[in-house]
Amino acid sequence: MRLALTTVALLISALLIAQAPALIPYQAIARNASGEPLSSSTLNARFTIHDGTASGEVVWQELQTVSTSALGLFTEQLGGSVPLTAVNWANGAKFMQVELDLGNGFVDIGTQQLLSVPYALHAGSVHLDVSATGDTLFVGDSSYVLIPGISLANNGGSASISEHSCGTANVHNSNLLYGSVTDHEGNVYKTIVIGSQEWMAENLNLSSYADGTPLPEVTDPLEWAELTTGAWCYYNNDANYACPYGKLYNWYACVDTRQLCPVGWHVPTDDDWLALTNYLDGVEFAGGKMKTTGTVEASTGFFLSPNADASNSSGFSAIPGGGRYSAGTFDLIGAQACWWSSTAGSETNSWDRYLHYNFGSAFRGSGVKYFGFSVRCLKD
Repeated sequence: MRLALTTVALLISALLIAQAPALIPYQAIARNASGEPLSSSTLNARFTIHDGTASGEVVWQELQTVSTSALGLFTEQLGGSVPLTAVNWANGAKFMQVELDLGNGFVDIGTQQLLSVPYALHAGSVHLDVSATGDTLFVGDSSYVLIPGISLANNGGSASISEHSCGTANVHNSNLLYGSVTDHEGNVYKTIVIGSQEWMAENLNLSSYADGTPLPEVTDPLEWAELTTGAWCYYNNDANYACPYGKLYNWYACVDTRQLCPVGWHVPTDDDWLALTNYLDGVEFAGGKMKTTGTVEASTGFFLSPNADASNSSGFSAIPGGGRYSAGTFDLIGAQACWWSSTAGSETNSWDRYLHYNFGSAFRGSGVKYFGFSVRCLKD
């Protein structure tokens, strides 16, 4: 006898809580070759899961005796006698083969790919945990998901997390968990999630655009002051400032179509900066939450005393790299940190953001486009 099977509902759900077994509810209508339901019949059913393809390796099999209703309908819970937990749901596609036997041997009814339930069953085997402070979700053995802005999982509290990527101490907040991004030149930067944004927690240190085009270093002050194209320099033209301050860039480098930031990141707009300071309780308080702690005088930090209201509670880790100003001169290292936005304020000026050692505010400035400021990139 030829048999046919009409699947009514396959993979409805899986019972995954600890008090219940992991099962796949299966429901179908058995029909004969004429399409008529096999009413009130007792059938032997064999369910087989193949790995990778419809004819792939058998990774699970279960035999069941099923009874059909007057409409030929039967419902079974798969996995009751042979546990489904042994199947490696995480890797590769899985296919369910169904065979029925009325007493003359099993007849192959068909094979179809399993979709939603394998994900649910796999999820049931994934280790999930939340940090004691309730701010970090750990998934699996080592992966984690940050609760934006406040994550306190810090690799066991190691003090090394406070170091800049180049090794300088007292830059980052050791109570926060930082990510990282690597640019096309191989520079590694710590990153931090603040609200819905992910920022570099270090200043950019690139000397080429994202497409590999070299970005010129310009040391001559008069040449610098005449620029209308992208360029960079070190503070005081001294490469020793690269760690940890990074490079200074004019505004033209920030808006070049070849892109200054790594792929997937961008120079923040004026609105991006506004979103950051708004999240940190407004411009009056944001600066203190962005500045690194300690002072130059106490040999504990980078800002001059008093480094007002500095807590670095956001993890932004601002350091005062100074800038290059009128006539190409350098000034304000230790006193001020300043970064470009990509938003022009006028024909000659662009909006920027700066923090000062004497205040806890985050100021919005308007720098001349040839000035040299630090750059922080923001994830797209």
